[in-house]
Amino acid sequence: MSTYHLSIKIFSRSGGRSAISCAAYRSGEKLYNEETGITFDYTHKHGIVMNEILLPDNAPKEYMNREKLWNDVQCVETRSDARLCREIEVAFPYEMTDEQRIECVREYIKENFVNKGMIADWAYHNPYPPEHNPHAHILLTCRPLTEDQKWDLKTKSVFANTWKEIEIEGETKIVPAYDPNLPSYDPKDKEHTAQYRIPQLDKNGEQKYRERDGKGREMLWERVNIPTNDWNDKANAEIWRESWARHCNQYLDLEHQIDHRSYERQGIDKEPTIHEGFTARKIEADGNISERMQINREIRQRNTLREQMKQLAREITLAITEKAREIYERFTEFTRYTGYPEQTRGDVGSFGEAAIRDRVSQERELEFGRAFGRDDELKRSVSESDKELRSSIEEIQRTDRDIEETNQRIAELQELTKQKERERDERIEKLRARRAVDYDGRNSGRNRILEGGERTITAERDGLRSTTEDIQSFIASVDVKEQGARAVANDSKSIARDSGLERADREAEQQRLAAERSENIERASRYHGPHL
Repeated sequence: MSTYHLSIKIFSRSGGRSAISCAAYRSGEKLYNEETGITFDYTHKHGIVMNEILLPDNAPKEYMNREKLWNDVQCVETRSDARLCREIEVAFPYEMTDEQRIECVREYIKENFVNKGMIADWAYHNPYPPEHNPHAHILLTCRPLTEDQKWDLKTKSVFANTWKEIEIEGETKIVPAYDPNLPSYDPKDKEHTAQYRIPQLDKNGEQKYRERDGKGREMLWERVNIPTNDWNDKANAEIWRESWARHCNQYLDLEHQIDHRSYERQGIDKEPTIHEGFTARKIEADGNISERMQINREIRQRNTLREQMKQLAREITLAITEKAREIYERFTEFTRYTGYPEQTRGDVGSFGEAAIRDRVSQERELEFGRAFGRDDELKRSVSESDKELRSSIEEIQRTDRDIEETNQRIAELQELTKQKERERDERIEKLRARRAVDYDGRNSGRNRILEGGERTITAERDGLRSTTEDIQSFIASVDVKEQGARAVANDSKSIARDSGLERADREAEQQRLAAERSENIERASRYHGPHL
């Protein structure tokens, strides 16, 4: 399947956009904005294969001039939030040629937009040949044209002829509405259509009115604004997307057909990738790693693993099905042979012939049992493979968790080491500062104090190191004595297991050694505590 892409955007004044700048960028031309006096020059933009303007029948021919067209659009769209133009961006499948792409997009524009009354200004871009990102930009007008080639209204005000329920901030309200399928008020036929109007009501439920000079009292009626066309209908998005897929598929073989629906709507068990864009590809081209590209790589890996598991399941299912079919065929043949002796014994008086058939039946039964045994073995092997696969996945997950915990522990130890080094450096600096105080005010004395302080620090470090080694050797000797005592106790236990007196002596000896070891360790701690 080829790549499918279609996006829809609206450019409006509220977003600070300009129809002239959009048209100049997409066509690669130099256009002057009469409204602001700014010239947009994109004549040096590369990758623009061609551009073209397509007009409906009721559009003036002067709008073939791109600058004239979009300056008139900006002139007629005076509201601060006015919609200036709509853009349809489509991507071409790589399997199509340039001639096919131009013909395809032209027919697509005529069918869906120009025939509806829109003016289309489109451009074909292929900025990174060969076939890296071929696409087309289609700019469409949002305001229709009248029969006399004038810009028409986007909406018109009509009298409401019905009520409808809408939900506003979680509250259901009834508001006036217009339904074209119901009878409506016609100002040219007031006598017969006056009853199809809905009055405006005040807080007392009475119809509102206004006093007009020289005309007396005028009743007020509910009015609503309705669009003059269905160009902004959200249902058009699905129609335009499906139409683009249909036009492209006319130039593609069955293997490369595209579909506008999502994988979920198509019933495909596959995780979709996200849109990468030019910026992400530029980051990768510069030798860096783009987050969006990395996400897509991970998605493709998961899809590959999912497809491999599906293929394995299909192979297992096929093997089981073939084995079941073979067993069924053998079982059918077996039942057919076992029925012959009962049918022939009464007709044929030869006991030898019946015995032969009985022997054949026994052989068939043995073969049938072996077949069932092989089927059970196959099922067991499949079950064992499934268990091994699940255990491998669990092992990988446990390994990932262990790696993560190890990395966290290493980070904690590194932070603890850095903290210890900082504390040591602070103690050294404080010691140097104390040693550096010169109470006599002479530089030579201060230098001697600093040298003495450094020698003291070195001596303290050497003393600390030797003290630590002494403590370790002392504890090791105590451990050796304790192990010797335990060995003697074990020997005594093997010699006189049932002697209560020896057992009491052995427990007393262990308590004495434990007390002696605790006392020695406590004595060593009191002696060497400040260094530790």
